[in-house]
Amino acid sequence: MKIEWQIAPRNEWRTDAILFFVFEKSPENLPGLKEFLEDSGNWLANSPALLDFMGKSNEVAVFYAPTRDAAVPRVVLAGLGPADRFEAEKLKNAAAFALRRCREMGIRRPGVPVSALDGLCCDASACAAGKAPVESLLREMLAGALAGLYRFDEMKTKSSDVPGGPESIIILSDADPGPLLQEAVGLVQAEVAGIVLARDLTISPANRATPRFIADTASELAARLGFKVEIFDYESALSMGMGAFAAVARGSREPAYVIVIEHAPPEALNAPPIVFIGKGITFDTGGISLKPGNKLDAMKQDMAGAASVLGAFEAIGRTGLARHVVGILPCTENMPGGRAYKPGDVFRSYSGQTIEIISTDAEGRLVLCDALAYAADRFKPALMVDIATLTGACIVALGNNVAAILGNREELVRSIERIGASVGERFWGLPLWDFYFDALKSDVADMKNVGDRTAGTIIGATFLKQFVPEKIPWAHLDIAGTAWTETDTGASPKGATGFGVRTLFEIARRWPRM
Repeated sequence: MKIEWQIAPRNEWRTDAILFFVFEKSPENLPGLKEFLEDSGNWLANSPALLDFMGKSNEVAVFYAPTRDAAVPRVVLAGLGPADRFEAEKLKNAAAFALRRCREMGIRRPGVPVSALDGLCCDASACAAGKAPVESLLREMLAGALAGLYRFDEMKTKSSDVPGGPESIIILSDADPGPLLQEAVGLVQAEVAGIVLARDLTISPANRATPRFIADTASELAARLGFKVEIFDYESALSMGMGAFAAVARGSREPAYVIVIEHAPPEALNAPPIVFIGKGITFDTGGISLKPGNKLDAMKQDMAGAASVLGAFEAIGRTGLARHVVGILPCTENMPGGRAYKPGDVFRSYSGQTIEIISTDAEGRLVLCDALAYAADRFKPALMVDIATLTGACIVALGNNVAAILGNREELVRSIERIGASVGERFWGLPLWDFYFDALKSDVADMKNVGDRTAGTIIGATFLKQFVPEKIPWAHLDIAGTAWTETDTGASPKGATGFGVRTLFEIARRWPRM
């Protein structure tokens, strides 16, 4: 969808509908709507229908001008809920539901005035200083509007009854928007493209989104946006010493790959890179430690970490970020079979450390540990961040709306928490004290791949920590609960969320001043 600017006095705006936001039970309208009602929208100001709109969260209403030839024939109002509970997520979801209503009605070119964001503030400190971050609000509003229109219908053979539009979102302004607002539009277009890519990959069935399919997607991305890409097959990975990755891959007939994608612009080529590592288990049966059959179809999601990394690269490439960034995606299925690895087996990892397998359903940490050690050895990174649907324990602890974060630098963990919060992705830090390794001690190898059922998310991260040199800042993002939603939130329709794309993109943009 296009985003276009229309810069003209308010009485000259031309659009199929105009969108404003309303707080619930507010005694006064927000400034942008108030100005519109006093000017060209006085027909709405005098309508009793306006009094019926309550402004509740996700409430949307459409009002019609008295004549068909009006410059703005419709007004769409979207509710934000109570003013004292306002946050950027409410704005994103309100914009999403409003744009979906436009789609249902076949409205092709809805418009949103920049002034519709006046009086909103998602940063309490900025508001206290009298500085409303309009560019941040515009970015969040557009993120919700665009991402909320997402649908995955590539595999349906029957046409949908819902129209395909809108064609464009028109940003209305009566003054030059300036570079910050224009930059915000460019950023949101790039990151939503990344979210869409991540959602498409995650929601695709496992017989489509195979390791080969992800490798081909990475190659297409590299060709289109100018990245370097290397793809190592099973034999190559094994010969390089990736024994843990190969152990997981050996049970599947589907070829496995380790994908390395690199953004190395000339001005940053010699700088130590930021490395993002995404778990790419394209289907997880649990292996010999077979999962129960209930909701086993959901295990196609187990490559959401890899999808988020590719989504972040989509955004990085579209914005031409002047930063050296590497993505590593260990991709395989985890299947039972005659060649599958077994509980009790011991394998040597890329780092040289040996691992006793207690559960073959703790496979994600095995593919990640080799990727982490390989990244540290080859790239000597300035920062490593891995992202994975790693543990069901994360969902038990934090639910489906918050991801876990752990790392070897407390200030890094807090910085990523703040970055995530600024783009509507919530993280909660968990401890990573040394004594947690006691649960991984093995009688026959350097460590086991799981402990008992306690502190599962922490133990998973503790395992990964053993493969990260202490001198390299590292964070682990467990997105087991946030990669998928069973409810329609507005900005994230039911299904894959693309969670992590915006956070990774912002880390790349802001490092080292996060």
